[in-house]
Amino acid sequence: MPSPIGHMLGGVATALAADITNPPASPATRRQFFTGLTICGALAAAPDLDLLVDLWHRHVHRTATHSLTAVALTFIIAVLVTGQVTRWRAATVYALAYASHLLLDWLATDWSPPRGIELLWPFSHRWFISGADIFRQTSLRHAFTLRVMLSNARTVAQEIAIMLPIVVVFWLVRMKAAPGLAPELSGRHHAAE
Repeated sequence: MPSPIGHMLGGVATALAADITNPPASPATRRQFFTGLTICGALAAAPDLDLLVDLWHRHVHRTATHSLTAVALTFIIAVLVTGQVTRWRAATVYALAYASHLLLDWLATDWSPPRGIELLWPFSHRWFISGADIFRQTSLRHAFTLRVMLSNARTVAQEIAIMLPIVVVFWLVRMKAAPGLAPELSGRHHAAE
């Protein structure tokens, strides 16, 4: 399964792809923009916090926090925290950033039985994995041995090689193409005068 770095890049890429609006112009909107990217990166890594519980209880990792139920709860909590019940856009982006974790884990290599994620928890205890093995598996067992550290470093390097170009493309689209796209879109939605 991907590392927290790969997951954070996935969350940032999701936020940039999901929120095609004008780039932030004022210092206040820039701060809000970068705060949103930071929140999305953190939310994308958050499902692996279940590893802390897994230290005491076996078979918790990749269950509840790696489910569509957790994505729905993230959306609900984001709506409540932002206090913008009628403005669901931010909550949707946050939920999608959280969901990016599930997608990357589904696309990853997983040799730890049971393989994959329990996507439909608590309604089904079936485990899902694509078999595509796009992302290498990180290892926590014997994490401080040279062999495992080198393997995890290769995993992080591969994640960066895959995810960073995606983030850069979405960043460029957001910062360069979105300013021209917004007036074009707004022109189409207004009634002719």
